[in-house]
This record gives sequence, structure tokens and C-alpha cells, in this order.
Amino acid sequence: MAEGERLPTVRQLAADLSLAPGTVARAYRELEGSELIRTHRGGGTRVAALPSEPHAHDADQLTTLARDFTSAARALGADTEDS
Repeated sequence: MAEGERLPTVRQLAADLSLAPGTVARAYRELEGSELIRTHRGGGTRVAALPSEPHAHDADQLTTLARDFTSAARALGADTEDS
């Protein structure tokens, strides 16, 4: 999506994807927290400009996310040979 492009409302996207509105709202909050989208009251939610500098990553957070993903994949029956 291009910078400034408007995203659908939480209700519209939830209906389009057959998801709970709370799920879409949480995804929007996480995207906003990552500074990938911006929400302005009355102006909707839009794609943010890419940062000019690389985003510094929290190594501990990345490790936790990777561990959680691996655990979830294993719980679903995936092994190291699955891709």
C-alpha cells in the first residue's frame, strides 16, 4: 500500500475478513505502535511514511517472538523440515 492510502474502518475490515472487530482493532493498534499506520480522528487510518532511518529492534522482544512462534508451530505439528 502506498503512503497516505486510507485503510478500511475496523468494522468494514472485520466484516470483509469475517473476523471479530476486536481482532482487527488490535492489529491496527499494533501497526500504529510500529509506526506503520496513523489514525486521526475524523481522518481515518492511513498508511504512514516509511521511516528515514532503520528502526532499532529490541533483541529481547525479537527473541521472545521467535520462541513463541516456534512453540506455536510445534504445537501444530510442524518440525524443522517443514517450510
